[in-house]
Amino acid sequence: MRDLPGLLPSLVLLTACGGAGLPPEAVQHNAEGAEMLAEGRLDDAEARFHLALEYHPRFSEPRANLGLVALERGDLDRAERHLRAAVTLNGDFAEAWGNLGVVLERRGQAGEAAEAYATALSINPGLVGPRRNLAFLHARRSRFAEARAQLLRLVQLAPDDVEAAGLLGYCELRLGRPRAARERAEAVLADHPDAPTARVVRGVLRAREGDLDGAVRDLEAAAVDPVVGQHARLRLAAVLLVRGDREDAWRIAEELVAASPENAGARLVAASAALDLGRAEEARDQARAALRLSPGLAHARAVLEAACDRTSCD
Repeated sequence: MRDLPGLLPSLVLLTACGGAGLPPEAVQHNAEGAEMLAEGRLDDAEARFHLALEYHPRFSEPRANLGLVALERGDLDRAERHLRAAVTLNGDFAEAWGNLGVVLERRGQAGEAAEAYATALSINPGLVGPRRNLAFLHARRSRFAEARAQLLRLVQLAPDDVEAAGLLGYCELRLGRPRAARERAEAVLADHPDAPTARVVRGVLRAREGDLDGAVRDLEAAAVDPVVGQHARLRLAAVLLVRGDREDAWRIAEELVAASPENAGARLVAASAALDLGRAEEARDQARAALRLSPGLAHARAVLEAACDRTSCD
């Protein structure tokens, strides 16, 4: 979801799930390496995993764990090589497929990441990490029906995942199900009153119902969140503009444009606020930018026409 980034969950640390046919030394080195990896002792963990592979070169788990070491270091090329080697050694290695998806997603290969997550789930549907990643990835790609389908299952597997429950409400909202969205959001907020995604959902619904002050309270509370803050600020600017707080709306929209020049929504709100403030040239420029990014924005075209009535549009 471009306007509501999700978070990748913590990675699964792998230990030997079955030692049959493996040298006990290989199993022991892998297990101790996994503990070291969990503690952040990357050099020691790496050495242990290599020792495990010296005892048994086709042992897929230390190979996958070396991928996690590389991922922790930010070496995506090496991480991908190790994880692909692990699933080549063991095609039914669900955790390795899931973590390969993490690497691919961090590389910007969303389609391949989704396939890797789906492969992990086809092997082990009970894995929470790959299902969560797949749901959030679908949402970031604005595939809200697919995200909703995964989230409905995820909240059964992980009922305490507040972010997932909030995102489910957001998907309901984007799919045109306001009643379900409100029910999801209110259920989250009953136990977690500061849950940011749920507050965004409730804020949007309050704005639609004309409760602008309530909407502002919800959206301001969510605006500081590192995950949904940008989305909340954009919605907040739009509500402030409707409420007549033009200077505040302009200030927030200007900050959003500076932080994300390719955000057509921020450009549109900035254009609308500038027009209301009598800044026709700024409104013209922002509306043009919004239309370049999203030619179908009818309101941006209306703002541009209104701005051109007040200033030159050569």
